[in-house]
Amino acid sequence: MITQRVYRWVATIITLFIIWAISGRIMPATLPGPAAVIGRIPLLLVPGPGGNLITHLVQSLLRVLGAGITALMLATVIGIVMAQHRSAEWAISPWLPLAMTIPTLVVVLVTMVLFQFSEAAVITATVLVTTPYATVTVWEGARTVDSDILAVAATYDVNSWAILREIYIPAIAPAVLGSARYLASMVWKVVVLAETFGMSVGMGAVFRFWYGQGDLEAVLAALFVFVFVMIGIQASITQAKERLLIWQR
Repeated sequence: MITQRVYRWVATIITLFIIWAISGRIMPATLPGPAAVIGRIPLLLVPGPGGNLITHLVQSLLRVLGAGITALMLATVIGIVMAQHRSAEWAISPWLPLAMTIPTLVVVLVTMVLFQFSEAAVITATVLVTTPYATVTVWEGARTVDSDILAVAATYDVNSWAILREIYIPAIAPAVLGSARYLASMVWKVVVLAETFGMSVGMGAVFRFWYGQGDLEAVLAALFVFVFVMIGIQASITQAKERLLIWQR
């Protein structure tokens, strides 16, 4: 299974590079080729006009981690509460589709203005955008808990904390990890978007600077590094989820 996935990823990357190289040859004045972009990366890793890429990358990753953990914790709590209590489900469920239909750009812009383009603005905007999606996943996972098991727990007057610890958490663990993987691919996009609008440090600031310079090669080089790191994080979460599923079986 893992070997097949690796082969698929390798084939996808090779295909992408081939298409990229051909497109670069067709439009050399517009699209830098893979060799030029990769060759530019070392120049971005040292102090220069756009700052040190490592510093910007670390700051963005810290924001991604903070916003991702916050969103996942909120989604887990809300999802479990909705599954346990019909009144909570009735009150919250209509808001989830509404929250997911609001354009991300609007949420980010409004939040950045309200929080005066601060660190809290980036985290808040990201949490507001991503939490509803993760909540739906956790909620659906929590709803699959066997009602007979819950009935037995109620019969023996098992307290709520024990039900949560012994029944809900093992049942929703795959859903939570699935949400974490989804959030990892979504959170960084929102963080970068928020950084682009008003932060001086972060990958969004890097993209904004080099875009302002009209240097697409530098933009793609920075993006290449960031995406590579995020793919590694997603792969780690996927492996953790698979190991958990094996343990559950």
